[in-house]
Amino acid sequence: MYKQLLSILLLSSSLCATETEGYGWDIPNSSINIGGYLDMTYDEKREEKFLFNDIAMLFSANQNRFDLLGEIELSHISLNGKSNRNSDVDFNIERLQLTYALSDEQSIRVGRFNSDIGYWNQTPIAILQDTTTTPHVVGNFFPKATTGVLFNQNINENNSFSVTFQDNNDIAYQENNIQVNRHKALAYYGMADDLSWRFSLGTYQESNHKTATYMGIGSMYDGEELGIEAEFFTQKSDKSDDKPYSGYVQSTWHFKEKQDAVMRFESYKDNALDVEENIYLLGYVYRPNSNIALKVEYIHHTKLPLNRFVYSFSVLF
Repeated sequence: MYKQLLSILLLSSSLCATETEGYGWDIPNSSINIGGYLDMTYDEKREEKFLFNDIAMLFSANQNRFDLLGEIELSHISLNGKSNRNSDVDFNIERLQLTYALSDEQSIRVGRFNSDIGYWNQTPIAILQDTTTTPHVVGNFFPKATTGVLFNQNINENNSFSVTFQDNNDIAYQENNIQVNRHKALAYYGMADDLSWRFSLGTYQESNHKTATYMGIGSMYDGEELGIEAEFFTQKSDKSDDKPYSGYVQSTWHFKEKQDAVMRFESYKDNALDVEENIYLLGYVYRPNSNIALKVEYIHHTKLPLNRFVYSFSVLF
């Protein structure tokens, strides 16, 4: 097992041996780019401690006003060749979206895309995130992905809003997350210098006909040496399993070139899980270049028996 792990690390590192700002391979005489990413974790609380969370292919293309983006993913692959369900690995279409620019200020997107809700949901690829684990609010209070239509309007250089509409089944699945066949949402984004803020409001219906309404606010400060991100959501459903609140504050300190220290505090009350608790996280991130990230973090739960260390290796190629 450890020989497999070492060979994968060496191979992935060689793929990104040179420091680069981009990723992928541009097919000659075309606008198509093909790349991918790999994310591997060690979580001492999981039955399969070593796990490939994601092995994915990314492809994109643009022509005139059209932009195409696709992300096809294999996930939950353990190093002994079995998935977490001890059978086939998970194969999923994470994103398959076509965006058309109506003008410089307006665009419309169709397909399966990341829901335009909150901050964390806008950086779904592990290497772009500062921690391996995600806050409780992600995947529990709103659909992470939408199969439908999104309209975006830029009000000016610093302000924009989007409207999302889904009235059909998802073309893929969202394991351990909310699976919906209806979703309507409104999101607003604003910024001034290094500070930005978001507001989100939406309603959805799950495949079991449960309906819920959510609302969230968030803000981010992105400085040269320090970044701070905070989000707060609330949700009300028709099944008497409301989720009164979930929020987090996360700070990232760029204390040394290519190295970051991360601290996160979150608190939530989830009647669906019958849990109310606080979570503390302390983490470290090392990025030898823009396409590789190594992370270690310790997570402390005040109620659930989930205190643990988590380690991860991510590469974008």
